[in-house]
Amino acid sequence: MKRIILILSVLALIAGCGQTIKKVKVTKPTVTVTILPQKYFVEQIAGDFCNVNVMMPPGAGEHEYEPTPKQVKSLVKSDIYFFVGHLGFEKSWMKKLAESAPKVNFVSCSKQVDLLNAIQEQGHHHNDETLRDGTDPHIWTSPENVKTISKTICDELSAKYPEMKPTFEANRVKFVEQLNELDIQIRNELSDSTMGHAFMIFHPALGYYARDYHLEQYTIEFEGKTPSTAHMKNMIDLARKENISTIFLQAQFETAKAEAIAKEINADVVTIDPLAENWMAEMLSLTEKMKIALTSKTVASIE
Repeated sequence: MKRIILILSVLALIAGCGQTIKKVKVTKPTVTVTILPQKYFVEQIAGDFCNVNVMMPPGAGEHEYEPTPKQVKSLVKSDIYFFVGHLGFEKSWMKKLAESAPKVNFVSCSKQVDLLNAIQEQGHHHNDETLRDGTDPHIWTSPENVKTISKTICDELSAKYPEMKPTFEANRVKFVEQLNELDIQIRNELSDSTMGHAFMIFHPALGYYARDYHLEQYTIEFEGKTPSTAHMKNMIDLARKENISTIFLQAQFETAKAEAIAKEINADVVTIDPLAENWMAEMLSLTEKMKIALTSKTVASIE
């Protein structure tokens, strides 16, 4: 009998401990980012240490999107907001968001990045208005830029959570190694001297990619607006001159204008998604599509 009582007492104690454990809830810190690729970068550095709140969900356009009350509430609870810098969404909302979340540390991922001005990319397609605010915001399309971005993220996270600094720094080293491997792979894929070096895209999202890999980007979208008939004609003439056989279209944009030009020059419209959450996979996919596009262009030129 005593033994039964003892066993029952132990079981009761274990059950009680189990109930106590269930009541313990570990709350992770929250950081906010503007776009999904930044979420990927933060997770490479922080692992599952923190929750990542993304302001622009999948499919959202970078100019017209407006944050939901739920997203703003998550931002207010965040310790850090890593914003891209110069995105249309940020230009419209950053001041309001900062006022709504005065305790949040707002950090630009454009810090220390060698920024491009749109006028540097296609000077003959822009006017003086572009010079006033023509910074290309698509910094995440360059592995080299992402190395800089990852350092900014690591430094800020380490300052906020110093006990995790060794882990963050070790993760960053591993991530930079992956970025170096990616850079080499892209260069190898695009190194064939017989390839063409110009491509056409609806929205100018690949300026930094083009810079790093010695390509020339021609854009259909004109100064952030739907292209005029005159600009469309210029793009058709340019595409014929450059023997372009592929037009890249970002997943978030309408297809009509790109398809109209493609029809005129007998080109393919190929969808890419620079805002995809799995940034590494998207960069590899983009490079494969770019290689095919440039190779097709060269073959057509020979024929």
